[in-house]
Amino acid sequence: MIIDGFKYFPFSLKLKKPFFTSSKRIDSRTGFIISLTDELNNSSFGECSPLPGFSAESLEDAEKNLIELKSSLVGIKFENNLGTVDTALREIPMLPSLRFAAEQAFVNLLLMRDGDIKTGQGIQPAKTIPVNAVSGIDSAEAVLKNIRNKIEDGFSVFKIKVGRENVYDDFILIEKIRNEFGDKIIIRLDANRAWSADEALEYLKNLASFNIEYAEEPCEHVCSNFRLIEESPIPIALDESLISFDNAEEIIDGCNAEYIVLKPMVLGGVLRTLDLIKKAEEKNKKIIISSSFESAVGKSALVLLAASVNHSLAHGLDTTGLFENNLCTDPFPVSSGRIEFDLINYPPNFNLAQV
Repeated sequence: MIIDGFKYFPFSLKLKKPFFTSSKRIDSRTGFIISLTDELNNSSFGECSPLPGFSAESLEDAEKNLIELKSSLVGIKFENNLGTVDTALREIPMLPSLRFAAEQAFVNLLLMRDGDIKTGQGIQPAKTIPVNAVSGIDSAEAVLKNIRNKIEDGFSVFKIKVGRENVYDDFILIEKIRNEFGDKIIIRLDANRAWSADEALEYLKNLASFNIEYAEEPCEHVCSNFRLIEESPIPIALDESLISFDNAEEIIDGCNAEYIVLKPMVLGGVLRTLDLIKKAEEKNKKIIISSSFESAVGKSALVLLAASVNHSLAHGLDTTGLFENNLCTDPFPVSSGRIEFDLINYPPNFNLAQV
């Protein structure tokens, strides 16, 4: 495979309403779509959209890296193999969000060229992918209304952002959720590192009676989250504690966390995410693939990754409906709390008029 063409264009998507975590406000998403063309005139796309407050790089940094990447890729010959492409791309300096875009585009090209690759890397030919709904920091009334609406849409797993200034408000909210909906829904909590270790242990002990599946990133320090893994009555999921693929591999190998949440856009890659999924399964850990509010283009790669996970837990992929518009029709919409994935339909045929 020879890369004959490399183009990119910027995009900006506005959310229907601001999304709040314990420490961040997200109003919109901006980034770049890259397009690679091979010598057979196949074209594929990848998304580069660093998430402010979570990604290590800025959008400006990513654009500078994009210009450098073009000269590194055009005219280069790659073998038609995911493993050799992975090795070659690791030799090229790229920021995480741009590596995600490049690997997404390369995987898509390889899938277009060689059907045998479709059975490699543990990617399942067809899978029903459960998806959790998410509620940001909002009033109790708004969160309850969102849950009611999502239950009507077929959702049964809910990630609730916690970490309010007054922790009592978190407790009252979860109590109201359980009182209204009982155990017919699964609740996950995400504090986005809002608490100290002592606070988190106290709060989670008080919340344990509400049958919480797991609490994601409760503490402000990594070592505190590790301590809670051993002491908390609620299972702990790690997310922001994973700052690189090397670090994520160390955590999977050496820590007792049962749940590992991966944001491939932030960590920087598609191919190494596939590797981490395999390593986690060898250690009996469960990988949850989570969106960083990507457009429909970037989300499609996350769906591919979620399809390679061998468990039936819900993934964090219900973000498309949060935007006022999108770059294209979502090829993998959520219906009744699930995404139906079929490798025959991957990569999607995006209709991107700008490219």
